[in-house]
Formats: sequence, C-alpha cells, structure tokens
Amino acid sequence: MKYRLLSVITVSILSFFMSIPLIEQASWGQSNQQTQINQLIQQSREQARQGEPSKAIETLKQLLSIVQQENNKELEAWSFLGLGFNYGKIQEYPQALESYQQALTAYQEINNSTGVATSLSNIGNVYLDMGKAAKAIDYYQQALKIFTDIGDSSGVERTQNNINEVNERLR
Repeated sequence: MKYRLLSVITVSILSFFMSIPLIEQASWGQSNQQTQINQLIQQSREQARQGEPSKAIETLKQLLSIVQQENNKELEAWSFLGLGFNYGKIQEYPQALESYQQALTAYQEINNSTGVATSLSNIGNVYLDMGKAAKAIDYYQQALKIFTDIGDSSGVERTQNNINEVNERLR
C-alpha cells in the first residue's frame, strides 16, 4: 500500500513538473536569454528524470534567477515546484516545504487554480513523507476542493486516492 501511494504521488508530481511546455524554440531575433531559459528547463527535466535531484536543484536555481529578473511568474512558480520536488527527493523537507509554499504564492498571484491545487497537494506529500499524516490530509483536502471547483477530474481522482491511502494507513 505504501508503494502504491508513493507511486501515485510521484506520478502526479512528476507529470505536473514535466507538463509545462518548453517555450517555443528561439527564432531569429529572440534573445540568448530565452534560449538559456529553454536549455535550463530541458536540463532540469532531464536531471530529474535521471535521478539527479541535486543537479536539478542547481539548474532550477539558475532558471529561477533568470525568470525572476524577467518577472515571469508562471515559470517562477514552475521553478519552485521543481525545487520542491527535487528537495523532497533528497529528503530536505524544510526546503521542499519552503519551495512549494513559494510556488503556491506565485500561483495565487497569477490566479492559476491548477497550480495552487498542485502546490497544496505537494505540500501534503511532504508532510506525509515527514510522518505527519493528519497535516497531509488537511492540505490534500484543500487541493481536492480546488480540483473539484475547477472540474479537474484527474486532479480530483489523484487527490482522493491520496486521502484514501492515508486514511487507510491511519486505521
């Protein structure tokens, strides 16, 4: 059961982390900065896929610096999600929570409900990893409400599965 929950959590985080499309390839006249952003996104994805979270963290920090200078809130939030995911992989839970909280704030600022719900769910995942199941359920329930409100059936299903698995463990 623990492995099934972890696989649901990992798949949901990884699928969201990988779902941000690459910015269109640099066209004639596009800045070197845009090309660098694209390269850093791709590099961080590859490092995460290859199980190199420490390298992905360094790459995402570089990306974050650039997108913050450009005031690109969507990529800033995505970068924080990636940082949270990779910090979680190396069990640096305080940094994972901080990164997910920053993603949550950024997604709230740009009114991205899916990002808000995903961030809340990921915060729940970290609390679950820390052995704080009750706190995890609180965050999962907040995420579930948002996924339900926006009609995201896959988000509802994933989050409800997480809640059910945690409740099963607590029995």
